[in-house]
Parts: sequence; structure tokens; C-alpha cells
Amino acid sequence: MANTLTVGKRKGGGRKHSGKGQKRYLRAAKVHGKGEVKHLLKLHVKKDDVVEVLSGEDKGKQGKILRAIPAKGQVVVQGINRRWKHLRRTQQNPQGGRVERERAIAACKVRKVAES
Repeated sequence: MANTLTVGKRKGGGRKHSGKGQKRYLRAAKVHGKGEVKHLLKLHVKKDDVVEVLSGEDKGKQGKILRAIPAKGQVVVQGINRRWKHLRRTQQNPQGGRVERERAIAACKVRKVAES
């Protein structure tokens, strides 16, 4: 059979990145498995910093960082992005219930206001 080439795809299966922005992206994130991105750069904020939310539902609100997750590029901010977690019935908690907790948001959506 003759050599056949598929149109639009490279032999290696990947895309060729060019330009400074693309190279920086490749340094900043490394793909580990399906859809999972591992960030290699450090965050501009840390635990106990007071930050302001720049975009989203809680835009303009301020809070203290409870937890930083550099591997995902996310932070958990006190009082921001609160969601209900439904608890299953257990022997320790026979009634079950609902608890409102803060969820992680992208670190690029917050700006440091004051250092602690």
C-alpha cells in the first residue's frame, strides 16, 4: 500500500508551538493524564494574605486566604464562592445534613490587598 498522509495532523500527533507566549505556557503548565494540568509556577499569593476578588459572582469582595493549591493554580478564600455540601447519614451523624463551605477559585481571579 502506498504512503498516505492525513491532512491537518502531524505524525507526532501534537501541535507545534511557536512564539514567546506559547513557550511560557508550556513552562507554566505540564499535562499529566487526561485533562489534568499541573502548574509549575508559584502563586502570587499565599495563606493568610488578604485578597480582593477581581471577577465572577463575588467580584469586589475581600477575604483571607485559607488554603493555597499551587498544583492546580487555585486558592480558597474565606467567605468567597460558598456552596452547599450535602452530608450522607453515618453513625457519627445519623441525621445527615447540609454544610455551607468555601470552594476553590482560580488564583488569577484574586489580587493581594494587604500582607499579614
